[in-house]
Amino acid sequence: MASFYLGRVDLRASFERLKAAISAAVDDVSRAIALFVLVQAISVGSALAATTCADINAGAFNTSADHQSNTTVSLTAGDVITLNYTFIIDTTFFNGIELGVGNHFADGSNTASSSLHVTATVTGTQTFSWRSLSEDQLSLIDVTVACAGVVSPGPVVTSASPASGPVAGQQTTIVIGQRLTGATSVKFGGVDVLGFQVLNATEISVVTPPHAAGPVDVTVTTPLGAATGTALYRYTAMPDPSADPTVRAMVDFQVHTVQVMGQQQIDNVQDRLTDLHNDDVPVFSNRASFAQLPASQRPYGPPATSNPQDARAQLADPAQARHEPGDGQAGPATVVSDSSLRYWTAGSLQFGRDTTYVDAKYNVFSTGLSAGVDTRLARNLKVGIAVGYGIDHATVGSDGSRIDASTWSTQVYASYRAAPHWFIDGILGYAAGTLGNYRYDTSALAIGSGNRGASDLFGSLAVIREFELDRWKIAPYARLDLQSIRLGGYAETGAGIYNLSFNRTSAFDLAGMFGTKLSHVMDTSAGTLKSTVELAYRHGFSGAYTQIASYIVDPTTTYGLFGVAEKRDHALIGVGFELQVNRSLGFGVRFDELIANQARSERGQARIKLSF
Repeated sequence: MASFYLGRVDLRASFERLKAAISAAVDDVSRAIALFVLVQAISVGSALAATTCADINAGAFNTSADHQSNTTVSLTAGDVITLNYTFIIDTTFFNGIELGVGNHFADGSNTASSSLHVTATVTGTQTFSWRSLSEDQLSLIDVTVACAGVVSPGPVVTSASPASGPVAGQQTTIVIGQRLTGATSVKFGGVDVLGFQVLNATEISVVTPPHAAGPVDVTVTTPLGAATGTALYRYTAMPDPSADPTVRAMVDFQVHTVQVMGQQQIDNVQDRLTDLHNDDVPVFSNRASFAQLPASQRPYGPPATSNPQDARAQLADPAQARHEPGDGQAGPATVVSDSSLRYWTAGSLQFGRDTTYVDAKYNVFSTGLSAGVDTRLARNLKVGIAVGYGIDHATVGSDGSRIDASTWSTQVYASYRAAPHWFIDGILGYAAGTLGNYRYDTSALAIGSGNRGASDLFGSLAVIREFELDRWKIAPYARLDLQSIRLGGYAETGAGIYNLSFNRTSAFDLAGMFGTKLSHVMDTSAGTLKSTVELAYRHGFSGAYTQIASYIVDPTTTYGLFGVAEKRDHALIGVGFELQVNRSLGFGVRFDELIANQARSERGQARIKLSF
């Protein structure tokens, strides 16, 4: 009995052990099946979308799984990736966990719950992954991933070069700082620049925008943030052109150039009018003159008269003997009284300087040519018509500023003998041309140029009384000169933001002159020598002009330039000599001293006279 009992006990124990083993196996299979189903349900091992440290911190990699397949992320060297994990299914057979960032890994120890850390060593895209090391046993792990990003310093703006510029903007400036790579915007005083280019990590080339005068902040925005440099750039008002001596001189001498060229034509015609005081003149006359004239002055007094023949020459010339006694008119070099038309040509060369503007002295070289035809309408009246052409080259200062001008003109003229020894001479003409203006701008360090149309309505009226006593002649005169000058508007090019625009302007110059000439004739072995002394006073009644100018980039701000066509009051003292070699050839020289308020200048003339 005892033996049977022990056998039943052993059999029952074995059965219990087998039952327990089967039950454990069933439980393992059940758990494995449950884990497999759970893993499949949560997509174990799928690649999750994460690109930056911010995405990681937003929970992109937080999951319950047994691994995370390779995912490309963009990190900065120094970023620290932390993997917090907890095994939640079957912690019996776990061995550990591995975290990989780039080519760097961290392994977990035999701990059911812990953290792993890996630091990124490079900046840029790299691979992120983790997996369970549980001896090929399926596990379920709670994972949270965090990224402690490196605090990258943002951009710094330290200076600008140049540190100032015009309110009109459009100036190229270099913004200097640190970590400026990838800049997305640059602002001056809160206004976007007109354009910019990142040169390197420390420099950005910008084109400044327009802004009111004063200091402004400079702000640069990059992917690392924004930086502002306080009062790094100062906007300055555009230079006042009305205070610029070159601008003032250019406008003044534009008016003056037109006036000088018109005066040349008056001079040439007045020379002809002097010839017409004679009863007979050559059928063809050629007169050329060479003059050095101060640009700011005008020729004064009526043109030099033809050399009077002395008494012996008159007696030797039958044509002269035919003149009425006491008519006070000198005979011509060649008498041709049976022709109804007379032809003539004349030319002059002038050069001189004006020092009104100390920093913009004016030097002029000018040529005027005239040709005309005239006839006698009545015994005491002769009239004619002439055409003229003039060119002028003037330099202003020493920096390359200049004016190149050319004009065509036409004029009518008349000489009327009102009474014996009394003559009234008149001229009326019109000239039109172009002024080529080239102004050097000290701010732009460049030439601003432009062409300007010009016109001149000019005239002269003189009354002359001649007194003769043996070889002496006194010729007092009164003269009224006028010139109505108009200049068209024009805009400069070539000086960038400093290009100026000039409105149309005009000047009406009316001046009266009183003077006298004292001359003496004597015979020499070389010919007849005439000496002349002239005294004259000129008063300008008008001649003022107003020129409105503005910068092309800022047409709403205008500047006024004011001046006069010539000095108001001045006196003339002149000395001249003429040698009449024969009837066809003569030479003359003349020197004038012109004196005005705070101004004094000299004028020299040389002349060759040819008659046919």
